[in-house]
Amino acid sequence: MHGADTDTSVQREELLRLILCQLTEYGYGNLSQAVATHTKVPMTTDSNSRLAELVALGLRSEQRQAQVHAQGGDGASDSEDGPVAGGGIDLNRSTQAQAQAQPPAVMPRYNVWYTTKHKGTASAAAFSLDGRYIATGSEDTSLKLIEVDRVRNPSAGIVRREDKPVIRTLYHHDAGITGVAFHPNGLVLASCSADHSVRLFDLSAAYGKHSFQSMHDNYAFRAIAFHPSGEYLAAATDASELRIFNVRSAKAYLLRGDADAHSGSGLSSGAGLTNVAYSASGALISSASRDGCVRLWDGRSGTCVRTLAQAHGGQPVTATVFSRNTKYVLTAGLDSAVRLWDVASGRLVNTYEGAAMDGLSAQAVFSHDETLVMAPDARSNSVVCWDAASAKLLGRGAEHKDRITCIAPSPTSSAFMSCSVDHSVRYWSPDC
Repeated sequence: MHGADTDTSVQREELLRLILCQLTEYGYGNLSQAVATHTKVPMTTDSNSRLAELVALGLRSEQRQAQVHAQGGDGASDSEDGPVAGGGIDLNRSTQAQAQAQPPAVMPRYNVWYTTKHKGTASAAAFSLDGRYIATGSEDTSLKLIEVDRVRNPSAGIVRREDKPVIRTLYHHDAGITGVAFHPNGLVLASCSADHSVRLFDLSAAYGKHSFQSMHDNYAFRAIAFHPSGEYLAAATDASELRIFNVRSAKAYLLRGDADAHSGSGLSSGAGLTNVAYSASGALISSASRDGCVRLWDGRSGTCVRTLAQAHGGQPVTATVFSRNTKYVLTAGLDSAVRLWDVASGRLVNTYEGAAMDGLSAQAVFSHDETLVMAPDARSNSVVCWDAASAKLLGRGAEHKDRITCIAPSPTSSAFMSCSVDHSVRYWSPDC
């Protein structure tokens, strides 16, 4: 009993220290001091959001376990990179019976439920991890924050004008927005721009429209991604080195790899990164480049562990995203193909064809349950869907009046957001 009490006491003090640091981070220094005095826990001068980050990670894990349990799983992970939310794509089925039991994917009939417009090309979009908010960015330098619950009224099936889905418009860039990402705690939005900066916005502030912190570089930023802990942010720029920023200090670290890392050896002239992604646990980072290569990096040591050379026939690679179980990485390139690669071996698993890729922002994504692969088609200004497992082309939908620049899938439902050169941002979802 004494040993158990000792363990509980240690846990209590550690938790209270986290609370004190979190209160100080939120600007409640006096309250933090009062709690320290009342609980007799030594006051610390440290200020951080570690508690919020741990809670966010815990809630994500809890949600994943609930999804797995609802589908009859035991919640066990198939990968060292963390639990699989909702199963995820897995082509390594052990028996033919399991393969036959897998129902073929069907493309939903997507309907547009909400449209808003920027004053320039809508260039970027992202959902928060809980699926409650959407951020969009534009070449007009503005950002919009949209609350998903206000986008559609489940009972009436329409958007109510009084709900005003756009709950905030943010400004602080001097050039067009190229990427957006939510911090895992959901309280901070990051945006990157051709103005050589990354900006962090406090979404908990009632009326804040400007960033509270910025990170700068000598090159234009093309894409950003948060580490699952929220402590680091990976950035793709027009330089050949991958940037990793410490979010708190804004200090940057360069991942160079070997001498041939993203050196511009492909059919495209010059180097420069186009996209970046973290795996579910942050153990791996993937970077895509105009030199035609995809590189996988150890998220802890910063060393390059695999290179997918000439991944798209030497053409620029424009997108990269991991599957949730980290067994696969999905890429898109200007050869107008989407490819699925085995992370462990570097083997090409699937090729998805039928969409025309146009521009260095061309991308491909998984649907929320990873049964579909989706990419924009520059010929029809629509979204193309494939069966993720078989690579069968299922159809096209979600049309715009001009080229689609970005697709952002919801992490919690079959909905997604699309951005277009026609200035519009559209929320798509099936009827039910």
